[in-house]
Amino acid sequence: MISAAMATTTIAAGKINPEAVSKGMLTALNNQAGLSADQQEKAKPIIDKHVADLEALKNDTTLDKAAKKAKVVELRQQYVTDINGILTPDQQKKWEASREANKAKIKAHMAKKAAEKAPQ
Repeated sequence: MISAAMATTTIAAGKINPEAVSKGMLTALNNQAGLSADQQEKAKPIIDKHVADLEALKNDTTLDKAAKKAKVVELRQQYVTDINGILTPDQQKKWEASREANKAKIKAHMAKKAAEKAPQ
């Protein structure tokens, strides 16, 4: 299962191919929001575009690190807006709650890594 934030990191690191990232994101979204078959069909092109946009951004040599980071935020916001457009209000709440839980896990992991690196 892969979240949008993890997709950004995974693509940037070149660790996995875009098709696998797209499939993982669709699986995660389905697990988090409980998509119908119709919603899965609608979500797939949204996810594929998001992953393709992230891949293109990764390969863009004209932007500096700060500009790329800003563009990632913009792409993520567009992705969330597009996905929310196919979800019911109840599914939107479930997905948001799952996304917030993932953010909390990432923050905790980052804090732990920072503490491990800090001089004793």
